[in-house]
Amino acid sequence: MTDNDVKTRLGAMEARAPGPREVPNETAAPKARRKLFGSVALAPMLVLAVAATAAAGVAGVAGIFAVTSHEGAENSGQPLAGAQLECMTPPQAESYLAARGYTNVVWQVETGSLAEGVDKSTDQSSAPDHGFVVPGFFFNDGKLFMLVDQRDGTTGVGNCTGFSVP
Repeated sequence: MTDNDVKTRLGAMEARAPGPREVPNETAAPKARRKLFGSVALAPMLVLAVAATAAAGVAGVAGIFAVTSHEGAENSGQPLAGAQLECMTPPQAESYLAARGYTNVVWQVETGSLAEGVDKSTDQSSAPDHGFVVPGFFFNDGKLFMLVDQRDGTTGVGNCTGFSVP
């Protein structure tokens, strides 16, 4: 039996066997090795790309959450020093600020319960009807930030500590 007879018989057996009908390519192994070597060679570059992306993401997130010190709007030497906004209802504080030209105000309203540890924070452009006013600060763009605490169990701050919720 010659090599050609063996190849012919093997080809006939493979044709009858279940599975793919392609005849194996003798050059497939070197291609597979090249693909494997290529992917292994690219792995360090992929790791570097992932690390660089992660580092950039961390830097971006750190920039978003970076702590920026802002002087309190009612602190000595600040525009609203001595205003005692904390003793006003939110609508009174809003009127007081508007009369002095502060119309670009972000009101952060805290709701929930101190006892239950449930808090929800909402930002809005107008003051809510009730709650404790907590004097805020000015953003770098000149916008005024004020906090209104409506959580159950809170008391006033500053000169109005211990008062009930207005």
